[in-house]
Parts: sequence; structure tokens; C-alpha cells
Amino acid sequence: MPRICFVLIGWLLCRLAVAQTVTVESLADSGISLRTTWAFRAGDDPTWSQPNLADRDWKPIDPTQLVADLLPQLPDRLGWLRLRVTIPKALRTQAFTLRWQQTAASDLFVNGQLRRRTGVFPTDGQPIQATNPFRRHTLVVRPDSTGTLTLALRFAVQDDGLSVGQYTAPDSHLFLATLYPADADLTDSFMIRWQPIAGAFTAGLFFVLFLLHTVFRFYNTADRTNGSTALACFCFGVAFLAIAQLFTLVDTQTAYARWTLLGTLAYPVGYVALLTAIYAIFEKKMGLNYGIVVGLVGLCVVFFFVRRDTDLLWIEFGPALLVTAECSRVMLKARRQWGGEFITAGMVAALVLFFVYCLYSVDELAFIRPVALTRFQVQIIYNTAVLCIPLSISLYVARSFIYTQRRMAGQLLEVQRLSKQSFEQEKERQQLLASQKQRLEQQVAERTAQLQQSLDELRTTQNQLVQKEKMASLGELTAGIAHEIQNPLNFVNNFSEVSVDLLEELREERTRPAPQRDAELEEELLSDLVQNLSKIQHHGQRASGIVRSMLQHSRSSTGQREPTDLNALAEEYLRLSYHGLRAKDKSFNASFEAELDPSLPPVSVVGQDIGRVLLNLFNNAFYAVQQRKQQDEPGYQPAVRVRTQRVGSSVEIRVRDNGTGIPEDLQRKIFQPFFTTKPTGSGTGLGLSLSYDIITKAHAGTLRVESSDQRPDAFTEFVITLPI
Repeated sequence: MPRICFVLIGWLLCRLAVAQTVTVESLADSGISLRTTWAFRAGDDPTWSQPNLADRDWKPIDPTQLVADLLPQLPDRLGWLRLRVTIPKALRTQAFTLRWQQTAASDLFVNGQLRRRTGVFPTDGQPIQATNPFRRHTLVVRPDSTGTLTLALRFAVQDDGLSVGQYTAPDSHLFLATLYPADADLTDSFMIRWQPIAGAFTAGLFFVLFLLHTVFRFYNTADRTNGSTALACFCFGVAFLAIAQLFTLVDTQTAYARWTLLGTLAYPVGYVALLTAIYAIFEKKMGLNYGIVVGLVGLCVVFFFVRRDTDLLWIEFGPALLVTAECSRVMLKARRQWGGEFITAGMVAALVLFFVYCLYSVDELAFIRPVALTRFQVQIIYNTAVLCIPLSISLYVARSFIYTQRRMAGQLLEVQRLSKQSFEQEKERQQLLASQKQRLEQQVAERTAQLQQSLDELRTTQNQLVQKEKMASLGELTAGIAHEIQNPLNFVNNFSEVSVDLLEELREERTRPAPQRDAELEEELLSDLVQNLSKIQHHGQRASGIVRSMLQHSRSSTGQREPTDLNALAEEYLRLSYHGLRAKDKSFNASFEAELDPSLPPVSVVGQDIGRVLLNLFNNAFYAVQQRKQQDEPGYQPAVRVRTQRVGSSVEIRVRDNGTGIPEDLQRKIFQPFFTTKPTGSGTGLGLSLSYDIITKAHAGTLRVESSDQRPDAFTEFVITLPI
């Protein structure tokens, strides 16, 4: 009887010696969680591993708490955890598998025996090295003869590399353990096995896009799109590479924390770079809206570091929503831009996938989920959503690059064709010069006949213009044409008369007897004759060119639109208008200037009608500066300027003079029929009215006036806008 009492007392003392106990009633393949309350004590003592240690005065603690929350209780960064697991008799002969994750360096004792060491303790002469919390450790254990598993965990935690401000690396739990049957299938879940592969694959795609856009950036340094897109792809590649690293190659807690922080910060930087690329593609200024979005992204980052309980969605999903919303706004305003369908499709896909990801990531929205998805499927949806926008930009850039290459190839073929044509023309010109000496007299007759024919055609053209012209500027146009052609005609007539005299003198010299002929004189006469004929040819060609140009613009109009060079049209009618006024008033002088945009494309217009409009505006401009010049204003210099430029999808022609200007109360009347500011008998009042109808009704353009009559800064400027 006393012996039985001693046994009972000893058993009670053993029960009291262990403060924390877990009793296993049964054990399924899913295992039993040991994430219950363990006994905890700070410090380090090897005897604390003994199974019969009296630990009832140890502090109960939750081992799943974050390491950062436990640090204040560990002045030396060392501590112990103990837990007693009671196995029923039916299971005592079986082996069990203990599987755990930890964020610490640890020695695991089972029933007093050291079974597993992970990480590095400071007693080894090295800094503490905790393990990656994603690493899963497995150990086969057996209970003692009494059916007890006494687990003692000696651990050391580190505080360097774990936190920045209030940020703590996620999933940094101290100790998470589960007990399984020995024959349980402990193969990692599909999510754990394939997430690093999916992350590595997605990172590879982003790095390939990064290399492509980097090459494009060096190929075209003026385009900011490729630089920003390359930065965005690099950041996203780093973020997904971090996911692959955390599940595969990272062993220590320091590396885990740094990779996690690097991958987390890469998201907002990547999204800001992506927004910059969208602004560059659609040629938007980075103004207030851009600054607001970037500022909100920055607030997400700051909030993430100052609030410990902030979820990763703040810094990953928050910038994604902000940037995607702003990109959508920009695209809606520029939806008609060439190639924008790629980016629009990518943005729509990203918005839909982000919505699905949010739906399956927020537990409060579980009631509206249409179907059940695994965590891996949700992660794939997020990876695809992040990839959509950069991939759509890459497709847009690739299409632009192909288009540019094709256009350059076409231009190269055109240059080759023109070069070949120029070579053939040069060859023909050389052949013509070689035979010219034998046909001098014949050419004189031919050129004279051609010149006469050109004069006849010019008179016919002038008669047609007189019959069809509806504006009062016909006199100035005819005078300008005559002035342009008079100079070469004078040269032709003068050199023709001199050539006839030279031929008569040469004939007289050759009729003399051979002893009396002067060979040097004959050679000199022939040389002078060649020079005169060359000059006749030059000025004849000049007159012929003027005639051809005028015939082109004065032939009967069919009313059909044709591609027209507005630069050439404006320059020609500006010159004709000036010379027309000069022909009427020899004392008039004014400076005129043409600022022509060389990149202006041909515009489909009725060239004859637009020419009439320009001529009318030029005549009015020169008339205005002439009137002001006659007022003898000190220091006044008359000037007329025409400028062409492309504005969006339109061509703009501005005709400006520094004449008398138009009073403000008359500006709204100048386009009315029969209204004129000229003296009675000097104008019909139909010029601007007809011009307004030609521009607005026949060509769907606009014609407006800007003017001021305040001296000395008086001016008038007519602005023509024609759609391309």
C-alpha cells in the first residue's frame, strides 16, 4: 500500500511538472495541429531539454506569433519552447511525422534527445541566422514507453534584416508545427509546387520584354515609351523573381526578408513606370493628374511602412488599381490614336482580371464568387493581369517598329528609283549637249517658235481666267504673271537681235576671198553666237517653266479634289500678288516672307479654288500695307507673311500683314457679301465672301480673322484650317 501511494504521488508530480500538454485521441492523414499554447522561457540552459523538467512556472505563449512581437521578451535573442504530446495506447507503437516551419535558428529535442538543428546559433561564433519561414522541415518521431512525446525547442531569433520602420517581413512566425501519421502523404500542395515555377516563368517573360524594350530604347533614343516600359518590365520581373526565390533558393531569414521587401517595392515603381509609358505613348503632359496618381502610390508605400498591420495588398494591389484607372482615363481621351486597340485590349483584360483577383482575395466578397478557384489559379490570374498592360505596350511598340521599317523600306526604294531616274536624265542631258553644236540655228528657230506658242497659250490662259474669275483680284494676278515672264522675254529678244547681227557679220566675212578672210574673227563670232544661243535657251526654259506652272493652276477646273502641295501654292500666289501690285504701282515696295512647313503632307483640295482664296488674301494684305505706307508713318516697314503648319489632323495657313488693321466692330461683317472697307469703286465686296464659302462649304474647313487697328502694333491675320 505505501508503494502504491508513492507511485500515485510521483505520477501527480510528473503531471504537475509539465505545464502545457496536448492529448491525441486519434490521428487522421490531415494530422493534428500543434499550434496550441506552448511553455516559454527566455534564456538558454541545456537542462531545459530534459523530458522530466518541471516547467509549470514557464510562461504560456502562442508559438505562431510574429518574431517581431516576441523580440521584447528575448533580451539575449535566445529562448525555449516546450510541449508535451500524449499518445493513446492504440497508437504508441506507431511512428509519427513532425512537420514544421520556423523563423529562427533552432535545436529540436524529442524526449530529451537532439534530433534536428537548423540555422546558426550565436554560440557557434557566428551571427544568428534564422531560416526561411517558407522552408518545411520534416522529422520522424516516436513516443516513449509511456506514450509521451516531449518536444523542447531551443531557438534563437534575429532582429537585423527583418524590419524597416514598422514594416515586418510577412509570414515571420516563430514556430508552426503539425503532427502526421508516418505513412501520411506529405507531398507539397499544387500551389506550393507550381507557384515558384509560375513566378519564374512570369519573371522570365518580363525580363525578355525588358531586354527588347532596352534595345528599342537605344535604337530610338527620342522615344520615352521604351525606356519607361523597360523599367516597368524590369521591376515586375524582379517582383516575380522574388516569388520564385522565396520558394526555392532562399535559405535564411535575412535573405527572405530582403527578397520580400525588394519584390514588394518593385510593384509601385513598376506601375509608376508603366503610367509614364502610357503618357508617352499618347503624348500627354505629366501634369496634375499624373502627380496625384504618383502621390497616392507614394502614400500607399509610406502607409505600408508606418502601419505594422498593413496587408501586402496595400502596396501591390493599391498601385495597380490607381495606375490602371488613370491609364483607362488617358486611353478613353485618346481612343482614336493609331495602334491604341492593343493597349485598350490589354487594359480591359487587366481590369477584368484585377477585379476577379480582388473578388477571390477579399474574404468579405466570398458570397458573390460564381465558381470556386484554388489559390494557385487566383495567383495565375494576378500574374496574367500584371502582364497584360506591359505586353500590350510591347505589341504596340512592335507594330510601330514594323510600320516604321516598312515605311523606311518604301522610302529607300523611292530613293533608288529617283537616283536611277536622275542618272538617266543626266545621261540624256550629256547626249543633248554633245549634239547641240550641230543644231544651233535649228534650235534658235525651235525655241523661238516654242516661246511664241507659250505666249499664245499664256494669252489663252489669261482669257480663261478673265472669264471665270469671280474675284476683284484678277488684275493683280495678270500683272504678276506678265511681270514674271517679261524679264526672260526681254533677254530672249535682246540676244536674238544680237545673234542675227553676228550671223550677218559672219556671212559677210565668209563671202570674202580666202586671202582676205580673218579666221580669228570668224572663231570669235562663232563663240559669241554660241554664248548668245545658250542664254536664249536658258531664258526660254525659264519662261516655259513659268507658263507651265500657270497652265497647271489656270486650266479648267473639274471641281474634283486632288492631292495638292499647299506650300508651293502659297509661295507662288504670294509672289504673283506682290508683282501684280508692283506692276500697278512701281513706287510700292514691301517685304514678303513664306514660312513653309517642309513636313506638310499633300492635302486633297480643289487647287484652283484654294489658289483664288490665297490670292485674294494676299492682295488684301498688300493693299493694307500699301495704304498704311502712303500715310508716311515714321519707321514703318510694310511686311506680309504666310505660314503653313500642321496642327493635329489639320493643316493651318496663316496670312499676316502689318497694315492698317480692321476695327473690331467691322470684323464680324467682313465675310458678308458686298461688304468692303475699300473706297467706292476699288472693291466689289465679294472676295472674302467667296473665299469663306470655298473654305467652309466646299472643303469643310474654317476661315477666321484676327486683327487690331491700334498703332503702332496694328495687324491683320487670316487663318485657314483645312482637314487632312
